[in-house]
Amino acid sequence: MDASDRRTAPDLGSGAGRTTTTDPGRGPVHPAGHSGAGGEGDAPYASSATEAVKGIGQLIGELREYATYYLSAKLDGFKVTGRNLGIYAVLGIVGLIAMSAMITTAVVLLLVGLALAIGKPFNPDQPWVGAVVVGLLVLGGLAAAVIIGMRKLTNTSRAALVRKYEERQRQQRIHFGRDVRGREADPATEVADR
Repeated sequence: MDASDRRTAPDLGSGAGRTTTTDPGRGPVHPAGHSGAGGEGDAPYASSATEAVKGIGQLIGELREYATYYLSAKLDGFKVTGRNLGIYAVLGIVGLIAMSAMITTAVVLLLVGLALAIGKPFNPDQPWVGAVVVGLLVLGGLAAAVIIGMRKLTNTSRAALVRKYEERQRQQRIHFGRDVRGREADPATEVADR
């Protein structure tokens, strides 16, 4: 295509000095650079609409890819967080077991040492005497601690309940002139009040 095949047509658009170049073999050229001559009765800008629809489809596909990428990244982040929490939980449980085993071992060594020390003065050595004495002392101490703790807990709870209901009865006397005990004790006043 040389310069003689092209002709210049005035642009009917907004620019006064603009011209568009047309090729007689191609048909009119769209301002975006698309040719409308496609044969078989195509409208002058039909290929432009088709390309726009394809472009929208590509944009939707791109958006879908980005959305799935984002969701996949979030899901993987949750998986990593869950895995880390699981690892820390297992490490915590193992540490707790190890610490309880160390404490148990220390207590056993202490009690065995005390039992052997108590059995040593006997002639010949009687380690079972020390074991019995230490066992009785430990079990008796635990039983006493449990009994004292339960009594204290029960008394504290009971005292709190008593204070609560005494306060409510005091409020009843302030608001109504009598409390629930006075109401139960004097049924005649209830009839007279009606």
